[in-house]
Amino acid sequence: MGLFGRKKKDQQDAAPTNAQEAQSFPPPTTGHGGGEERRGDSEPAAGHREIDAYWAQLGTVDPDVITYLINPMFQGAPAWPNTRQAYRVVRTPNTVIIASDGLADASADSPGPGFGCEVYIESPALVGADFEALRGSWMFAAIENFAQNVAAMQGISGHLRQYGVASMELPLEGTDIPPALLTERGTAGALIGMPVAGRAAQVTTSAGPVDIVPLTIVGTDELAVILGQRQAGRDSIVAARQQDGRGHVTIT
Repeated sequence: MGLFGRKKKDQQDAAPTNAQEAQSFPPPTTGHGGGEERRGDSEPAAGHREIDAYWAQLGTVDPDVITYLINPMFQGAPAWPNTRQAYRVVRTPNTVIIASDGLADASADSPGPGFGCEVYIESPALVGADFEALRGSWMFAAIENFAQNVAAMQGISGHLRQYGVASMELPLEGTDIPPALLTERGTAGALIGMPVAGRAAQVTTSAGPVDIVPLTIVGTDELAVILGQRQAGRDSIVAARQQDGRGHVTIT
């Protein structure tokens, strides 16, 4: 699906940027968590200590990560910086976060923080779900697909800094997503990079700065406004969500 952004202030709307289409990925499995033991004594581990601490200050981080028996890159999906593809589960008092874990890994070719970002989805609807339910959920499918889009573009930080909050449609037909969130095209609309009140949008790591980017699934009515009004539509939806308290959180 295409990625749509808005230029700030007096700049004009950008044309859609090509992004990764939906793919069939190997089924996710369970991997051991635990920081250093999870990543070994490598530079990616050092670069991720601060990111691990960022998630830990928001809630309880599950010891296991969602990962794969067969790396998706070997089946045609985009490569991540250090090949490792995983997702963290963070349980806050009122929500659950599923976050990519590997987009900001350093690689053998570059000492920097990979693609310079990690992405996440957050929802109160996931509270109480066990690990198996989370990795089989449509919200995991959404963040997985978005993370692969980001990997295909080799990062999204530059786009967000240039254009501000972006939007896109994710192909989620065939998942257990509520039908009310699905368009007739089998997609769900999403906002990317909404500001989160009281939460840092970037983590300074030993490998360099890493943006923490939220993905927000919006209703079909909100998507219609975005598609019809482009920049003004995005601005109005963001403002409405911030005013009524929904913010970046995905509400079903």
